[in-house]
Amino acid sequence: MALAVGVSMVVATAGCGASEPTSVEAAAAETADTVCTTLRRWNNELTDVFNAASQQITDEDDPATAGDVLVAGFDEMISVAEAHVEEARELELPRTVWRDDLRAELRAGAEASLAVLEDERDEAADLPPIAIDEQVGAIGGASVGVERATSVLEPSAARYDGELALAFAADEGCEHVVQPVESP
Repeated sequence: MALAVGVSMVVATAGCGASEPTSVEAAAAETADTVCTTLRRWNNELTDVFNAASQQITDEDDPATAGDVLVAGFDEMISVAEAHVEEARELELPRTVWRDDLRAELRAGAEASLAVLEDERDEAADLPPIAIDEQVGAIGGASVGVERATSVLEPSAARYDGELALAFAADEGCEHVVQPVESP
């Protein structure tokens, strides 16, 4: 009797599951959502800190202190990036064939982002006093560095087969935070 009930449940489940996502598809969608939501938040956190620092540099700043404001902004972004590295180490993803590789790629990206910010901070510390007419260039250069730091966070969808690559492509939240699969 128990065997008959078990068999009929499997048959009923298989029949109903034809229009529902498979467990692999659901895990891929959940993974894409978790990864992309996390990366978008990380990008926003770094950008918010940079924007706050750059807004502190105004035409009224003493050229001798403008660089210090930029360095302080990088110090704060480095603290944020250190938290990202720790979060990447602890990130929970559904158990899938690609989970370990993706978590390793996210950790490596967070560590690379931190390294970029540390390099950019060192470059900002080496700047001579930033005259008012040079502030736009200094902030623009620092902005490019922050862009580099956020771009190295991006995992490559092309590294993952089938369902996860499709989930990354289907999730609008993944745009600009995951390197897309190249079209042939």
